[in-house]
Amino acid sequence: FYYMGPMFRYERPQAGRLRQFHQIGVECFGSSNPASDVETIAMAAHFLKAIGIQGVKLHLNTLGNPESRAAYRQALIDYLTPLKETLSKDSQRRLEENPLRVLDSKEKEDKVAVENAPSILDYLDAESQAHFDAVRQMLKNLGVAYIIDTNMVRGLDYYNHTIFEFITEIEGNDLTVCAGGRYDGLVAYFGGPETAGFGFGLGVERLLLVLEKQGVALPIENALDVYIAVLGEGANVKALELVQA
Repeated sequence: FYYMGPMFRYERPQAGRLRQFHQIGVECFGSSNPASDVETIAMAAHFLKAIGIQGVKLHLNTLGNPESRAAYRQALIDYLTPLKETLSKDSQRRLEENPLRVLDSKEKEDKVAVENAPSILDYLDAESQAHFDAVRQMLKNLGVAYIIDTNMVRGLDYYNHTIFEFITEIEGNDLTVCAGGRYDGLVAYFGGPETAGFGFGLGVERLLLVLEKQGVALPIENALDVYIAVLGEGANVKALELVQA
């Protein structure tokens, strides 16, 4: 499935991050096959390449299955608790609610605190390791380069296994242009049947901002030659004939 349209979020607006924004989303439901992860990631890579965005890097990580994630969550709490007073106020709160979010904090003190944090890759069980290995091998087979980024996480509990972001640098800052992952727990979380899922979201305003900063013009396919405006019922028949001709 795919969708395009306006979205709304309640937060402080900033460059490329608005309260009302437009998003292109892609969702693949019903397949837990790691090949579905790779197919979807490759589609996003192809799209970004086709529109001409430069310097895009694929960051890849895994959250493992729920059991692996739970084991890692506890290890992270054990590591961060003695450092709690050195963390930012937001991260002190997150330590109780969602410790994985501390890993992707942009605050300077948090970045220092997590430098030696345990890695999720050390807490994967056999199933989780096999899924991640398969994803990496298939990306390699397709020639899609990636960087493993163990500090990249998702704050929502229904995410599992593969997560990814396409990141480019604008004026010295990293900017995510597309992000997604596997969310096998999402449909059941909202009361539906157990359903595997993998997908991504891509912010249109942010995409246009990156294109503008990089001086890239959007490629126009099938450019419009003629546009007929019909003003009133009297013009209906003749306009229709012209359009069909």
